[in-house]
Amino acid sequence: MEFSNDYALLNEIYLTGVMGVESIRGLLPKVKSPRFRTDLQRQNEQYQSVAQEADTALNQMGKCPEEPCPSQLAMLKLGLYANSLCNRETSHLAEMMIQGSNMGILALTKVLNTYQEEDTPARALASRTLAMEEENIRRMKAYLQ
Repeated sequence: MEFSNDYALLNEIYLTGVMGVESIRGLLPKVKSPRFRTDLQRQNEQYQSVAQEADTALNQMGKCPEEPCPSQLAMLKLGLYANSLCNRETSHLAEMMIQGSNMGILALTKVLNTYQEEDTPARALASRTLAMEEENIRRMKAYLQ
C-alpha cells in the first residue's frame, strides 16, 4: 500500500473520531437519561481512542492529521443546536447519533473501497472503527421510540 493510501485512511479515521467527540460534546448537556448519558460517554471514549490511534500512526509517518475545517465544525454545531432545539427527547438524540455514525461509516467505507490493497495496520484500525460505529448504532437503536 502506498504512503498516501495509509495517510488518507488514517486521516479519515481521525476525522471520524473528532467529529464523534464534537457531536457528543454538543449533545451531553441536553441528555436527561442517565443510561443514555453513560452510553454517550462510552462512545466519546471510543471516539477519542480511535482519533488518538490515528494521530499516533500519522505522527509515526511524519505527518499530522488534518483537522476538520471550521465550516464543518460550525455546521455540526448548528445542526446539533437546530435539531435539538424543540426536541430533546432521548429517542430523538439517539436518532441524531445514529445519523452521525452512518455518516462516519459512509465516509470511511468510501476511503476503504478506494484503496483495496493488502491488509495494513491502517486498514485494521479502519475495520475496528467501522465495527465500533456499527455497535454504536446497535446500542442507539434501543433508545428509538
